[in-house]
Amino acid sequence: MIGERLSTADNWRARREIVRPLMRSSLCAIQHERDAKRSPTLGIFKPGQITRLVIEDAEQASWTPGQLNTLRQIPMFQSAPAQELEKIPFDFKYQFCCSASSCSGHSLTCFDWEMGQAYRRWRRQYGDNWERPFRSRFESEMINKNDTHLFVGNLHQFPTSWIVVGLFYPPKLGMADFFD
Repeated sequence: MIGERLSTADNWRARREIVRPLMRSSLCAIQHERDAKRSPTLGIFKPGQITRLVIEDAEQASWTPGQLNTLRQIPMFQSAPAQELEKIPFDFKYQFCCSASSCSGHSLTCFDWEMGQAYRRWRRQYGDNWERPFRSRFESEMINKNDTHLFVGNLHQFPTSWIVVGLFYPPKLGMADFFD
């Protein structure tokens, strides 16, 4: 299993099976579990409704000296990277509501690796027009085309603060798929 690539065939069936035991009904439910001292620090759920993707200027446009020192450390069994990791000058946030009517809404910063790499690639490819394909992929498709779930984690120093650490976005299932 480790190192094995999971197929996207059959509407991501193999991937859905791996993720299913980790699923919770909502971010509100994950937070409630954490507050009840059952202490989940990671979770995955399907938002009731993703309303939009917010793109904001990052509070810090470049790495701090401490962050640079961390990035420049040479791993014990590897050589230093050929080039330094570029700091993305934007914060990407999903605004959404859970399916429960008691949810007042959430806005979480998304640190998904694919999202960061898409920004870098499309900024090189499209220059200042990178935002259009970026929004098409991570807003329009994630809201309208895909069955988007959010992997979330809390921050060690701030255990009540949550971030999106990854996206799980199989295609939406049609009615026939529910009966398989």
